[in-house]
Amino acid sequence: MRHFKRFPPAAAMAPGVLCAALLFAPLAGAVDEVQVHGVANFRGSSEGECSASSHSVHTKTANTFAATFNTLKNSGKWDQVIYQHNKSTEGRYWKDTSKSPTGNDDALDKGVDETDIAYIHTHGSSDQTNRNWVSLLMGNNSTTCSIHSNSLMLWGANAASDLDIMVAKACQAGQYEVFVKNGFFHMRTSTSPLSMWNSFHGDSSCGNFVNRYVEDYADHSVYDGAGENWLDEAYDNRILKDRDDCPTSVVFGSSKSARTSMFKYGGWKDRKDTGNKTGATMWYISKCDPDNGMKLP
Repeated sequence: MRHFKRFPPAAAMAPGVLCAALLFAPLAGAVDEVQVHGVANFRGSSEGECSASSHSVHTKTANTFAATFNTLKNSGKWDQVIYQHNKSTEGRYWKDTSKSPTGNDDALDKGVDETDIAYIHTHGSSDQTNRNWVSLLMGNNSTTCSIHSNSLMLWGANAASDLDIMVAKACQAGQYEVFVKNGFFHMRTSTSPLSMWNSFHGDSSCGNFVNRYVEDYADHSVYDGAGENWLDEAYDNRILKDRDDCPTSVVFGSSKSARTSMFKYGGWKDRKDTGNKTGATMWYISKCDPDNGMKLP
């Protein structure tokens, strides 16, 4: 059974899909475009890369996600598919100019805020102390390796901004504790086009099996379910404590009904207008229990 309710969630709810909602105080393209980022190589500064464990599957899943859009493009239903793998995933194209002098997230065909939909498979992290940011690891160490949501990201800061949906296959980049502390508030403006941020609460496992669910997710979300399908496909109950994969979907918008409509019925080709981004709802799987994240309510 699925359950939907507003934040704070009840303490003894049966397992199912829940949502947490927050209201934010407001802050003072015709072309359909997708960017895919697979950051597989993390060999350190000697290679001009950031440092972490390398995983070849990261580029594979990004290519799998892109395949759906190439099919749409070949049938005249999509315009542009851009690949930005490994060292092409560069910090300056994820940072907003207003937050960093090296930021250029609206750069043509490179900046993430210049595209409509973005997918990234990389390493992620979150602030475990103040609970006010999530972060994505870049592939190029020429500017900044860790792009934090509170200090560097700002989607929708000017007229050139287009980013509507972000799908981040990255540990902790959809952290519940950060959400309830307003940590996702910093990455959007009230008039931002950003309506959906899909990722994971806690750590998420990785392997070739991710290709299978990413393929299903991308194919099934062309016209609806871009939020709901993410939870359906990426959730994995591993039975052992602290080992679950716990996908989350944060939707920004002016009302609960607008956010719910985007979560359930919005898709790559049917991105719903959720109005001013003065509120947000997080959907998640009740009782999901990951590593490096609390057991969800």
